[in-house]
Amino acid sequence: MTYEPFPAFDQWSVDFDPTVVDAYAERLRRVKESSTPENLRQAVEIATRSAAVDTGAIEGLYQTDRGFTRTIATQTEYWERALDMRGEQVKRSIQDALDAYEFVLDATTQNSPITATWLRQLHKTITKHQKMYTVSEPNPEGGYRPSQRPLPQGEYKQYPNNPTSQVTGRIHDYAPPEDTPSEVLRLMDELATPAFLDSHPVIQAAYAHYAYVCIHPFADGNGRVARALASVYLYRNPGVPLVIFADQRNPYIDALESADDGHRGPFVNFIAERVIDTVTMVIESMTHGPTGSDEASVIASINESASNWAEVDLVLPSQRLENICIASLDEAIRAKGLSARLEVQVYKGFSGKVFPLPHISPGYEIANANPWMTVQAFTGHYPGDVYALEHLMTVTTEPGKPELMVVPHNEDGMSLEVWLRDIDPAESTSLQIRVDAWAGNVACSFVHRLNEILTRNDNK
Repeated sequence: MTYEPFPAFDQWSVDFDPTVVDAYAERLRRVKESSTPENLRQAVEIATRSAAVDTGAIEGLYQTDRGFTRTIATQTEYWERALDMRGEQVKRSIQDALDAYEFVLDATTQNSPITATWLRQLHKTITKHQKMYTVSEPNPEGGYRPSQRPLPQGEYKQYPNNPTSQVTGRIHDYAPPEDTPSEVLRLMDELATPAFLDSHPVIQAAYAHYAYVCIHPFADGNGRVARALASVYLYRNPGVPLVIFADQRNPYIDALESADDGHRGPFVNFIAERVIDTVTMVIESMTHGPTGSDEASVIASINESASNWAEVDLVLPSQRLENICIASLDEAIRAKGLSARLEVQVYKGFSGKVFPLPHISPGYEIANANPWMTVQAFTGHYPGDVYALEHLMTVTTEPGKPELMVVPHNEDGMSLEVWLRDIDPAESTSLQIRVDAWAGNVACSFVHRLNEILTRNDNK
C-alpha cells in the first residue's frame, strides 16, 4: 500500500443529522444566559482538564482511570497530591496538554487563523517535556525491535511513521516525509475554504481530525494534536473541547478505521456523541443549587439548629444508574459537614412513612419497578421529628428515545440525562463526572430545604 492523500473537503460527504447536537447546544446557550461568566469558565475548565488528562492516556503515555481523571479535572482537595503520586513525567505530560488546550482556546477566543506555523507550535507545546519516542527497527535476527529516538518538537517527521496493526497486521501508510509540508499546507487551505467554514462544527472537527491523522506530520504526538485541533471548532460552537476518555479508545479507533475504509458516518457520529456528552457535563457543572455562594452560612445555620425504555431492557442499567447516583449523592451530602446530631440517609424507596410520589413529566415512563431514591434527614433531638426529603427516580423518555434515561430532581430542573451507552456495558468516566456534578446540585438543594425547615421550626 501507499499513502492515499486525504480528500478535499467538498469530496468528504457524509450523511449527518445535527438535530440532537444542535438541541444540546441550544440548551447550553440558555444555561449560559442564566449563569455567570465565572460559572461558565469553571465548567468549561473541567471539560478541558478532562480532555487534557486522558489525551495522553489514549496514546499509552501513562495509565489513568475515572477516579484519577475526575480528581484532576474537578481539582478536588487532593488533586495536586494525586498528580504528584503519578511521577514527574506524567505530571509534566498532563501539564503540557493543559498548556496546549489553553493555546487552542486562546486561538479560538482571538479567532486566530489555523496555519502550518500555528500547528507546529501546538505540537511543540503538547510535547514540550517528551524527549524521546519509540520506533520499530528491523532486528538482525528477524522481526522488529523497539528503539528510542529523540523527538523533535514542532518539526515535521524525517522518517516514515507507518504503523502496523497488532490485531490485523495491516500497515497504515501516512504521508511520506517528503510530502508532509505540502500536505499540511493543503490541509490548511481546506480548513479555510468557504464550504468548510460554513459547515456544521461537528463536521469541521471530524474532517480536521481525520485529514490531519491521514498526514501524521510529526514523528510522535499526532493523536494528541489531532484531538486538540478538532477542539478548535467545537470551542467556537457549542463552546466545549473534544473530550475523549481513555475508556473510549477502542470505539474511537474503530470509527477512525471505518473512515479509512470510506465509511465516515461512524466517525462523525462518534464525534457528535462526545460533543453531547461534553455539553451535558458542562451544563451539569454550571447548574448550582439554590443555596448559592453563602452555603457555608447555611450549613452553619443547619448545624446550629441541630446542635442530619420499551424496546430496550433498561431494568439492569437503571438499577446500576441508581446505585451510582446513590453512592455519589451520599458522598456529596457527607462532604457538606452537617452536624452528627442530624441523621442523614440516602437510600432507595421510603422508610416507613408515606410521601407524595415525585412528579413525572408527560411522556416519561418509569424504568423499573422500584425507582424511588430518597435523601432524608431527621433528628430525635429536635422537638418532634424533622424530615427533609428529596425524591429522585430513574425514568425513560418517550418511546422514540428508548436509549435515554433521566434522573430528574423534582421542580428544580436539575435533571441528569444518561444515554444507555454511558452505563452499558460499563459506566463511563464522562458519566461519573456528570453524576458527581448532579449530586452536588442535589446536595445543595437538600441543604437549602433542610435549612428552611429548621429555620421555620426555630421561629415557632
